[in-house]
Amino acid sequence: ECLRSTLRSYAGTVFPAAYWEELLIPKRVRSYRENVLDHFLAEGEMFWHMTKKGGICFQFQEDIDWEADPCCCADGLTSKEQAVYEALVKRGASFMQSLTGLLDGESPYDILMSLMEKGLVCADSYVPVRQWLNKEKMKKAAVRRRVNMRVKAMQAGRWDVVRPLREQDKECMLKKQIERGFERCIVLCRETAVQCGLSWQEALSVLRIWEYTGQARRGYFVEGMSGAQFIREKDYAAVVRMLSKPEKKLVWINAADPVQCFGKILAHMEGRSFLNVTGSAAAFFGGTPAAVMERQGKTLRIFEESLAGECMKTFAEEYERGKIYPTVKRIVVKEYPEAAKDALSGAGFIREMQDYVQYR
Repeated sequence: ECLRSTLRSYAGTVFPAAYWEELLIPKRVRSYRENVLDHFLAEGEMFWHMTKKGGICFQFQEDIDWEADPCCCADGLTSKEQAVYEALVKRGASFMQSLTGLLDGESPYDILMSLMEKGLVCADSYVPVRQWLNKEKMKKAAVRRRVNMRVKAMQAGRWDVVRPLREQDKECMLKKQIERGFERCIVLCRETAVQCGLSWQEALSVLRIWEYTGQARRGYFVEGMSGAQFIREKDYAAVVRMLSKPEKKLVWINAADPVQCFGKILAHMEGRSFLNVTGSAAAFFGGTPAAVMERQGKTLRIFEESLAGECMKTFAEEYERGKIYPTVKRIVVKEYPEAAKDALSGAGFIREMQDYVQYR
C-alpha cells in the first residue's frame, strides 16, 4: 500500500530514472525490494514511460485513450525499430521472445531499449529501466554477465507501446492535481505549487472556491513561503498542531528528495546550507537541519553537536535498512569535525587509518 500511495501521489511527475529506486521509493516503503515494484506494475494499475531526457513518469492505465492512434508519435525510426513498434501496435503487449522472428533471429533487446529511450515502449516490470541505468557498467562486464542480463530481460514480462492519454476535462484534471499537491506538500502556496507542476494562478482560482465552500483554509502557516497558503479542511487541525509543536524526532532524508524543502521552497538556514543533490543526505530534528552527509558520505558536517551521537546512530540504522544511499555498499567518512569521532564510533563505524567506515 505504501508503494501504491507513493506512485499515485507522484503520478504524472517526471523524475530522473535513478531517483525512483534510489531516493523516492526506498524511503517511503518499508523493507523495499526491487520485486515489489515489479509485482505492482504486473497488476496493471499503472505504467511507466521514459522521456527523451532520461526521466521516468508513472501514469494510470485507466487514463489511456484506447481509441487514439499511437503511431502518430513514432517518427524517424529505423527499419528495425519500425518493424518491432508496428508489431507491438498490432499484437498488443508481447513477450520479447515472440518478437525475435521479426529480425531474422536477431534479439529484439537492443531495439526495444532504443524505443524505450525514445519514450515509445514500456514493459510491465522495471527491469529494463534498471538495465538502462547500468548500461555503461554492463559494456565493461564479462560476456556471461551480459548474457545473463539479456536473459533476465526476456523473463521480465511483456513489452507494449506507450499509448496516448485521454484528454480530460481541464477543470477536473486541475482538481486532481491540486489533491495530489496536498498529498505531497500538505500546504499549497506559490512555491509548493511549482514543485508539483501546478500553475499557481489556475490553482488559486480553485482554492479560493474551496475556501468559500469549506474544503480548504487560507492563512500564513509557514514562515518563508510567500503569499496565500492553503491547507485542506480535513488536514487543518492536525497540520496546525504539528506546525505549532513540531515532533522532536530525528529524521534522515536525501537532500534531493522532493519533500526536502530547504534550498527549494524555503531558503537555507544561515550556517546550515547544503547542496540539494543525490549525493547529500541531511538529518532534521524538529524540522531543523542538524547534520549533513555529503559526497556519498565522504564528508560529515554537524550543525547541532548535542545531537551528534543520535544523528550518527540514526544514520547507521537508516543506512542498514537501505533508506539512505541504498546503492552504496560502503560509507567511508573522510572529512569530519573532531567532535564527531565519538559519535561515529558509537554508531558502529570502524576506524580505518584516518577514515570511519561502515558496511551494509
